[in-house]
Amino acid sequence: MSQSIIRPHQWVSTCAAMLLAAGLAVSGAVSSAQAQLADYSEVQATPAIWHLSDADSDIYLFGTFHILPPSLNWESDAIRADLASADTVYLEADVQSPEAQAEIQALVFQLGLNPQGVTLSSMLDAEATALLATVAPTVGATPEMLDPMRPWLAQIVLAVAQMQALGLDPEAGVEKALLASIAGTGTEVGYFETAEQQVRVLADQPDEVQVRGFAEGLREMERTPDMLDEMVRAWAAGDVETIDRIVNDEMREQTPEVYEAVIVQRNRDWVPQIQALLDGEGTVFVAVGAAHLSGENGVVELLRESGIIVDRQ
Repeated sequence: MSQSIIRPHQWVSTCAAMLLAAGLAVSGAVSSAQAQLADYSEVQATPAIWHLSDADSDIYLFGTFHILPPSLNWESDAIRADLASADTVYLEADVQSPEAQAEIQALVFQLGLNPQGVTLSSMLDAEATALLATVAPTVGATPEMLDPMRPWLAQIVLAVAQMQALGLDPEAGVEKALLASIAGTGTEVGYFETAEQQVRVLADQPDEVQVRGFAEGLREMERTPDMLDEMVRAWAAGDVETIDRIVNDEMREQTPEVYEAVIVQRNRDWVPQIQALLDGEGTVFVAVGAAHLSGENGVVELLRESGIIVDRQ
C-alpha cells in the first residue's frame, strides 16, 4: 500500500470503536478548545432507511453518524416506529458497555502507542513537523502530547478533537441514542464485529502508510469544518449520494487498498450476516455507519446483487 490513509472527516462514518478509542485518548491528552457550535435545531431531519423482508422477517437498514451536533434532532417518526417494532438491534460493534470500553482502552495502549525509543515527531519530515506545530494548538493539543502515539491514533485524536471543538459530540452519536431508546424494553442487541477488528483496520497499516496519512490529514484539517457541515446536513436529509461522494470517493480513487479494507471488505463480511438474519424470523433494526450503506459497494447494493429486494423507505 503506497497511498495515504483515511482523511479525518471520513472517520465520522466508518469505525465507531476507533472514535471511542480516540475519545479516551483525547480525554487524557488534549485540553478543551473553544467550541464553534453550529445551530442545527431548525433542520428537518429525515435520515435514510431501507427495508428488506420475507414471509417471516423484516429488516430495517439505517445509516448512522457516530458523532453529531447536539442541536440536531434526527429521530424521525419513521426511525422511532421502525426501532419500536424491532425484536433485535444490530450495531457494528460493542463500544458502549463498560467491558467494551475497558477492552478498547487496552487496545489503545497495545496498538496505539509507539515502542520505546520511537516518537511521533521522529517519524515526521520537516514539513509535517512544522504543520503539526501549527495545527495541534488549534484543537487544544501540543506536539509533545501526541509524541507517544502511533500516527493512526494521533491522527484520530486530532480529528475527534477538531470535531468536538466545532460542536460535534460523541455523546450525541446515533448508536448511543439508539441504545438509550431500547434500554429496559427487552430488545436484544447484536454486533457484526468486535472492537478489536475495528481498531485493527487502521492499527495494522504499515508505519510508512500511517505517517503519510498523518501528514495529509494535517493538511486536510483546514477543509474539515466545511466538509463536516456538508456531511451532517446531507446525512440529515437522507442524501446518500453526497455521503458516498464525501466519504468514499476519495478513498476509492486515491487509496483503493484502504477503501477495500475499511469499507468494502467489512460490507462483504456483514452481508451474509444480514442474509442469515433474513433467513430467521422477527424484526431487526440494523444501524451501521452511513458510508457502509451508500455507493456501488455499499451493503444495500451488495444485498441487491445477491437477489434480495431492498427498498428505500
